[in-house]
Amino acid sequence: YLSVTTGLGVIGILPNHAPLVTSVEISKLTIRNGGVEYQYAVSNGFMHIKKGTNVVLMVNSIESKDEIDIERALAAKKRAESHLGHPEEDTVRAKAALARALNRISIYEKK
Repeated sequence: YLSVTTGLGVIGILPNHAPLVTSVEISKLTIRNGGVEYQYAVSNGFMHIKKGTNVVLMVNSIESKDEIDIERALAAKKRAESHLGHPEEDTVRAKAALARALNRISIYEKK
């Protein structure tokens, strides 16, 4: 089982899911296999569900729950928040950086 937020919303994928190509949003990726659950922080990208049990993820970054550097994520959050609200700053980039940092923090804190 795989769950991730896409351009269509949060979707869950089981074996033999219908083929699909969709965008992937900054979100938590959950994989359950054999009773074990794995969680990852993913950034924007695409997902291609192929016929059968093949899923191809093409994302800008992916970090397992154990790979998340919480100090780095907290610093990135602080930096992004400081850039919001300044007209001379690129608020689109700051919002994306904030979303990535908050995603990492959220996944890390659910250990």
